[in-house]
This record gives sequence, C-alpha cells and structure tokens, in this order.
Amino acid sequence: MDIDALQHVNNARYLNFLEESRIAYSQQLLNVFNSIQELNVLVARVEIDFLIPVLFGEKLKVYTRILKLGTKSFTFESIITTTNKKGEFPAAKALQILVAFDPETHNTTAISAKLRERIIELEPNLMQK
Repeated sequence: MDIDALQHVNNARYLNFLEESRIAYSQQLLNVFNSIQELNVLVARVEIDFLIPVLFGEKLKVYTRILKLGTKSFTFESIITTTNKKGEFPAAKALQILVAFDPETHNTTAISAKLRERIIELEPNLMQK
C-alpha cells in the first residue's frame, strides 16, 4: 500500500480500490468484461469523498453497487471501509460514471439490452433515466 508522510494510505490508491471493485462486480455479478475485447466502457467521472484517513495496517473493504442506469451510462456507488481495533468505519464514499463505448467507431453507444436486463435484475431499486 502507498503510504504518505502521515502514515495514511495515499489518496491516489483509492482509484485502484474502486477500479478493482468495479471489475469484480462486473465479472462476478454481471458476467461481463471477462476479456479485454469485452471491455467496452469508459470511465467518464469519478467523485471521491474522503471521510477518515486509512492508516497503515488497517484492513479495507469496498462495497459497490450500481446506483443509476441511463441509456448510455451507469453509475457505480462505492463505500470504502477501514477496520481497526475499534471496528469497521466508512473511510470514503465514491461515485463512478461509466459510459458504453464502441471501439470500432470511437463513439458512445447504448448499453446492450442484455447488460441492461442483468443490471436491473441485480439492482431492483436503482434509479433509471
């Protein structure tokens, strides 16, 4: 883990934690993006609110779900928690907007019907545009 001068996990590492969580969600729950040829989304935006510092040696967990589903984009919501001797606490919360992308035309595209159905099946309470 990258640690800064105050012995906190470096803020840039949070992007890696979020990426790993998005990939795990996509592969394990959505059953998509299992090969590089299937990776047809782009990260359009990432927002991270840092709530408390994570210190060296603390255990991290990332809880991720899809919050919003649009025609061409979907939004992941994540909570990163840290666990120490006092318990598990929210350390950061994040939103990540991904946009469907056609690698042949280099344009955004509609999310496939199959992927849309699977997201709705997994996330019945999501917001839809």
